[in-house]
Amino acid sequence: MTFINSQLKEKVIISHEVKIGKLYFLENIVFSEIKEGKHLSIKSANEYLSLISEFYGSTKPFGYVSNRINTFSIEALDFPKFTNILKNLKVFVAVSYSHFDKMNMEIERQFCKVPYHGAENIIESYNYVNDYLKRNTALIA
Repeated sequence: MTFINSQLKEKVIISHEVKIGKLYFLENIVFSEIKEGKHLSIKSANEYLSLISEFYGSTKPFGYVSNRINTFSIEALDFPKFTNILKNLKVFVAVSYSHFDKMNMEIERQFCKVPYHGAENIIESYNYVNDYLKRNTALIA
């Protein structure tokens, strides 16, 4: 399910569509939907990273949800670079819709420097991130 077709769309503060995909910003969570066939790397995600850094700044804790509605590739070795840039990223969640995605998540998890969780749907991912932030950051009420 696309994010915009979910019941969470009413929580969006701002959204952006860029060359590599879409970003939906909520108070403490950014949802990402990478376009079909794209390759996500530190270089291709430069615009994504800038928008995320601009929205959350350098201190506000947030979670990142990758809503994998399309097939795309990821440079898993770049995960540490992403987390070095987004220092206030506290948790990463991937919503997978296929067995192949779940297998890739196991590889990605090895390279991610923040807690990495798999979810079955958008609502589960939203609840997981909010619960995680409440339990693990003093700044979230």
